[in-house]
Amino acid sequence: MPKVSELHRLQTRKRIVQASCELFSRKGYHNTQIMDIVRAVGMSAGTFYNYFPDKHVLFEEITRESFNIMRDEMRELRRSLDIRDRKQRIRKIYDSCSAYFDFVDANPQQVLLVLRNSFGVDEEFDLDAWDYYSACAQDLAEDIDRWRLAGAIRGAAPVLIAHAVVGMAMQIAHAYLAEKSFTRNEAIDALVTMIVAIFETYITE
Repeated sequence: MPKVSELHRLQTRKRIVQASCELFSRKGYHNTQIMDIVRAVGMSAGTFYNYFPDKHVLFEEITRESFNIMRDEMRELRRSLDIRDRKQRIRKIYDSCSAYFDFVDANPQQVLLVLRNSFGVDEEFDLDAWDYYSACAQDLAEDIDRWRLAGAIRGAAPVLIAHAVVGMAMQIAHAYLAEKSFTRNEAIDALVTMIVAIFETYITE
């Protein structure tokens, strides 16, 4: 059991993170000031700086935590997947795309900033942006290689396929948020169709 002071510190940090997530998503990173966060939490600026040295570090920590939660969820969805079972394969791919767009919808400003940095649009924002998506691609590549070794997939280059899938997800999410020219359901349906087609090229019957 954490001591009272430690518990209080954890609770205060959680309040800062929750308020910041809401503000970043609603106002955007650049339009959210530390005083906005301080007012939302109901604390002094001095107290804020006891937890985070600046807004940039706070945003990076929130982004890293939320991406890791999404990454863990994706891995868990694939853990029990029988890639040879077509119905299960389509359902799991749909569930994965839906979970990804849950994350996109819940963290639009985080996703946009990370993607724009990855695409070289917002280079002044010093995030190791590609690392987030590259880690997801590496996870998927490991699963594809496992299916290949089990004989369920033939002729696949795991890393290449994984980056193709993740790259599609990145581009579609960026267009979905920035251009708003299609709906969430249209985005998910298109992604599922394309990912299913990629895997079915390599599935052994």
